[in-house]
Amino acid sequence: MEFQLQIPTQIIVGKDCIGKNAALFPSFGKRAVIVKSGSAGKNGALADVVKMLERQGISYHVCDNVPPNPSPEDVAALLGYAPGFDFVVAVGGGSAMDAAKGVAVLAVNDIGAMELYNKNYEVKPLPIIAVPTTCGTGSEVTNISVLEAGDTKKSFLSPDLLPAIAFLDARYLETLPPQVAVDTALDALSHCVEGYLIHDSWATELFAERAFANFALYKDALNKRSFTKDELELMLFTATLGGIVINMAGTSAVHTLGYPLTVQKNVPHGRACALTLGEYVAFSYDAKREKIDRMCTLLKVNGVEGFKDMIGGLLPGKPEISKEELEQYTDISAQAAIRKKNAKPITKSDILNIYFASLLG
Repeated sequence: MEFQLQIPTQIIVGKDCIGKNAALFPSFGKRAVIVKSGSAGKNGALADVVKMLERQGISYHVCDNVPPNPSPEDVAALLGYAPGFDFVVAVGGGSAMDAAKGVAVLAVNDIGAMELYNKNYEVKPLPIIAVPTTCGTGSEVTNISVLEAGDTKKSFLSPDLLPAIAFLDARYLETLPPQVAVDTALDALSHCVEGYLIHDSWATELFAERAFANFALYKDALNKRSFTKDELELMLFTATLGGIVINMAGTSAVHTLGYPLTVQKNVPHGRACALTLGEYVAFSYDAKREKIDRMCTLLKVNGVEGFKDMIGGLLPGKPEISKEELEQYTDISAQAAIRKKNAKPITKSDILNIYFASLLG
């Protein structure tokens, strides 16, 4: 068994963890740029960040709200080339985190938006401090950003994009719309399932299996769309576990198959992944029988069919989609999905079958 585990992000968990650890911020500089989602002003996260920066005498610039599923051009429009900032504070869900990583590059490199994908930057990206406000992205502990590119999504990554600090305060989840909480929790589950099946190491097993056991504790709350503060805290922590898993393992074809559903049909990212996750697990069963059985035991479901039923019960339904559209999405995603590390080799025909079984079955 060979693998590497590096978790340089300092993870700080708890109520008012930003205020209690404000003394950490001056070490990153005297001028911050804040990249945020629209909800950051509603859940109290932005106010907490601003209050802390002002208390520490740090000047700041607040970018416009990050749009859902931002493109490189959207990231460039947020800031573009702006020397003088010392660090970036990302406040929000996956879109804000992904955009903030792009801003961290563009703030110090005079390059075009699409050159983000070159991955080799003359100047090291700015340090990032992450404040997640959903329970799915895991981006607060990953070195990757995924942005919309044409009819799908495309990623760029660098070790320097790993946030320096992640502040996990579950209070910011209390204003999440219930379905958003479910969709993002499914994203975190997908991260853990995918990484668990494609990367054999005690480290991925340690984090993913803890996440599966956690998910079993709040899956009833997900079904009811009603959460206690303790459940929200556990959901937020589990999302970070999922981020650690994919930072080690990457994602599988499931994420790639989800991208066209998001870009073409406006299906939220976590839900888009969940739509094909059950059939992907079924497809992988003969290659990963022992792991999948273990996963289902921890999730307290009855085998693969029970896993599929659990996912199906959490989804609000399937998008209206035609056979022809799924054939088109297969053409869009197949090459990238096949290149991904998967639980077993996957073909274009397999991808089409997973799409059909998931969305037309």
